Amino acid sequence: MEIHYATIEDLEQVVPLFEGYLKFYEKNYEYEAIQTFISKRLKNDDSIILLALHNDEAIGFAQMYPSFSSLALKRSYILNDLFVKPDHRNIGAAEALMLEAFAFCEQMGAASITLETHESNVSAQKLYEKIGMEREVDFYHYMKEIKK
Repeated sequence: MEIHYATIEDLEQVVPLFEGYLKFYEKNYEYEAIQTFISKRLKNDDSIILLALHNDEAIGFAQMYPSFSSLALKRSYILNDLFVKPDHRNIGAAEALMLEAFAFCEQMGAASITLETHESNVSAQKLYEKIGMEREVDFYHYMKEIKK
């Protein structure tokens, strides 16, 4: 298993994985829209995309967005997306992606890395706890969808 930091040259490997991720969440977009979105993230350095390779095949990815912690006066990261192809799960790809994300955040001097997962995603929750993440109990997260 190799974890690779994606660049624009990896676009054609990342896009099908991102499409699989979106389909997992029952979101359907045109391939070109997905390609444009990922291309902009990579070209503008808006995010860090880690790519999991197994026998030179791209099998999963993690995408982090930079943020800041006002309370820690430091940068923080949001691990927004994590996906491994269904036929390559349970071989350690998600854990390898997460551990590389932790190493990146540590190297950048970040205060923290956060993520959210659906309450029914028990297998992901077990992984996160196994690798040292703690579920927040003191804070509620709120969201408002903004529509044009």
